[in-house]
Amino acid sequence: MARSDNNGPFWLFWSGRPAVAIAFATAIALLATGATLGLNGTEILGWQAATRATAVVAFPFWLLVFTASSWARLLPNATTRLLRARRRALGLAFAAAITVHGGAILMLSTFDEALLTFDVSVIGGGFGFLMVFAMAATSTDAAVRRLGGAKWRALHNLGQLTLAIVYLVTYGGRVAADLDFLPGLGLLLAAIGLRGAASLQSRRLRSTRLPTE
Repeated sequence: MARSDNNGPFWLFWSGRPAVAIAFATAIALLATGATLGLNGTEILGWQAATRATAVVAFPFWLLVFTASSWARLLPNATTRLLRARRRALGLAFAAAITVHGGAILMLSTFDEALLTFDVSVIGGGFGFLMVFAMAATSTDAAVRRLGGAKWRALHNLGQLTLAIVYLVTYGGRVAADLDFLPGLGLLLAAIGLRGAASLQSRRLRSTRLPTE
């Protein structure tokens, strides 16, 4: 695997610093927005395409965050340990990309007022965005100290669970009508399975530890 000097795999070159990761993800999401608007126009069809494109951009960043610890536990090597070590940057990259996605949704709602009608999907999606912003705001050492390790972990675990459910409902609910969502659903289910396998392994290891006196 190609590596960049002292920075791990080349494909993770952007994750060395949180600020760089944020800029990288924002740039890709904005480029995707600009490209889709250029191809489809700046009316409703263009913004529909932009919301979908920015969602596609954000999803891989979230998958990396969601599975980083599991990869490191199940397949420990230099790359997976680096993924786990850079979860903060990865998470902030996802937050940046999903914020651009949120902006595209708001722009689309100016053409389609029913889009943000107060219903279960809007409530769930809105709570998902709230959790993203809460996790991003607490992705600092100072926030960990202020909240305490247990509360910080509880917040971020809740956030990841919320996003997994939002993605599962989104992809699962649309795949029957549009098979373009099938790859995303497959990746999501694989990621959930990976997390489950890592959790089972951790429980087995705890249960086999000898008691200490």
